[in-house]
Amino acid sequence: MIAVYRVFQMILGVVVSLSLLYFLLSYTGSYKLTQEELQKAEILSSFADEVRTVYLTEIPTNFTHFSRYDFSSCFVEESVKDIPQIRCEDSPATASIETPVLFYPGEFVFISRDVLDYGWWTFGYAEAMPETVFVFSPDGTGASWDVMTDMVRHLPDTYGEWSIVKVEFAFCDGDYLLYPCGGRACDRGDFLSMLGSGPSGSLLPCTAAVKNSTRLVTISNSCNPQRGVCIMPPNAKGVGNAFVAGTSGPYVYKDPLDLVALAIGGSGKDRMGKTWAEKLYVYKNTILAERLPMAAKIMARRFQLIADDVQEGPVCGNVYIELAQVLATIPDTVDYDDLGKMYDLNDKLNEAKAIYGSLLDMGCERSSEGYGM
Repeated sequence: MIAVYRVFQMILGVVVSLSLLYFLLSYTGSYKLTQEELQKAEILSSFADEVRTVYLTEIPTNFTHFSRYDFSSCFVEESVKDIPQIRCEDSPATASIETPVLFYPGEFVFISRDVLDYGWWTFGYAEAMPETVFVFSPDGTGASWDVMTDMVRHLPDTYGEWSIVKVEFAFCDGDYLLYPCGGRACDRGDFLSMLGSGPSGSLLPCTAAVKNSTRLVTISNSCNPQRGVCIMPPNAKGVGNAFVAGTSGPYVYKDPLDLVALAIGGSGKDRMGKTWAEKLYVYKNTILAERLPMAAKIMARRFQLIADDVQEGPVCGNVYIELAQVLATIPDTVDYDDLGKMYDLNDKLNEAKAIYGSLLDMGCERSSEGYGM
């Protein structure tokens, strides 16, 4: 009987020990996972802080903390009701990020600031991207050169030893990648200087192999992209269509930032099958759709108040009233996928910018820097 009892004790001890070991292993694994997610959330929050600092100071920087974990599925989620969040498809870690930013993940990203200048108002935003080479395949027309120039002007300048992330530019001609700056890809300044001389001849459609860190941008009057992004030059109203490989419909664009968003994102897809180009395009236009009508209302009121009490004489007052009236016609909501509505919007924005320019020429406005928000 005693022997049986001792055997029972031994079996019970083994069962308890195994249960305790299982609990400890499970707890250790859960604790490790919790600590990792907490650290990832802290890194995302730190990134949001860095983006805000760059946005406010206009001083670019390198962000290196993404190298600690896998952030390749992270993106900024658009929202018209709540504060936008940066979140990851494979992690519960999130962080609020109010600063408008075109973000593409990487172990090291370069953060810089740029603006869309409407004359009477500027839309400020940040860009955060890893090392990238933008390879252009233009059709050789002056219009394609203009599109490239507008895009490159709104991409970051990473020239200098202090930047560990390089954003560079090259061409594609058939089976070959062309590195026109001494056999290497160009920095932004050199590439813009080269574009300033105008087209130097037609290039063949790009069939060369490109790396994952390369963004292929084709510019042509006929688009059916099998890779990358293809842009049709804009019409006289400054509006055009762009296409992304792997998607069905065109993306209506009306400013260079639309094209930059599509090019940064590229045709690579996330785990849900959505292209990064679409994600950045939708995010950018969600933010702009909220801020542009608000800015138009505020500035229309400002210009009307100035016109009521202008000190520069009735000529300036009349122009201020004209500008206020144009801005008052900008709708509260705009469908950025509707080509006709983009025609109307760009007409109003171009008219407002021209009127604001005349105020500067007459000396009614003292600064050429638009008001931002």
